[in-house]
Amino acid sequence: MDKKRIIIGLSIATVLVTLFCIIPAGSLFCLAALLAVCGMGTWEFYRMLEKGGLSASKKVGTLSGLVFAGATWSYMLGFKDFLPSHRLPPDTMLWSVLLVVVVSIFFRILAYPSMREGLDNALGTLLGLLYVPFLWSFFIRVFLSGDPAQPAWAGFYLLLCMKISDSGGYFVGTRYGKRRLAPVISPKKSWEGLGGSVLFCLAANILWLVFSHGRLGAFPFSFGDALLLGILIPLVGTCGDLVESMFKRAVDVKDSNTMIYGLGGILDMIDSILFASPLLYIYMKFALE
Repeated sequence: MDKKRIIIGLSIATVLVTLFCIIPAGSLFCLAALLAVCGMGTWEFYRMLEKGGLSASKKVGTLSGLVFAGATWSYMLGFKDFLPSHRLPPDTMLWSVLLVVVVSIFFRILAYPSMREGLDNALGTLLGLLYVPFLWSFFIRVFLSGDPAQPAWAGFYLLLCMKISDSGGYFVGTRYGKRRLAPVISPKKSWEGLGGSVLFCLAANILWLVFSHGRLGAFPFSFGDALLLGILIPLVGTCGDLVESMFKRAVDVKDSNTMIYGLGGILDMIDSILFASPLLYIYMKFALE
């Protein structure tokens, strides 16, 4: 096992836990942090495409993603400072922003002398927009699902489950992993590691149930919810990890970035969260509300 990687991971986790537990979810600091992760993750994805010889507009795609992420933040807070009650409802404004962004990207095709080059660029830009900012917007929804004046407990829960799940998969997989889960996409992942992810995530959910007194932020949280989410979150998170591995293998890169030793770039750290966030948000809306 890579002890340096473990120490760095634990240090980052300690900082994140501290921040999650003391800073109100609706603070501008949280907005800046969420937008920074979104922007860096989107930029890294476009850089991956570029290394693989695929075309995309990095600046336009990243800026568009930040606009949509910021609009999602405002939507979750009700557009109170920007949208008087007699105008459009918040959800209409949010999807209008997304529509303008998508249409603008397609219209940029007209700026290219070659329609094929413009189409390739538009499709690459849209792929990055959907893969990072659109999926990340669901983490923002989870993050702000409770009282914005309180810490983001639902967001903390998801991050805790996902990272404990990843740690369980890493420890069990490196020690006992023999049967490859997806040998073509990610040779190091094993079925044993996936089992470790589920086992660790179930333990995290049971502990959360006990220490939260049956609450997930603003929502009630039962033993059945803990068991179901303890299984679903690592399964969907592993799918997200495999999707990013597929992208990296397609363009022949090891990590999306090398900014953090042993952990890669921002995209490498949020790949599983990008897929688990929509799952948790939908579950919260249909099963917990």
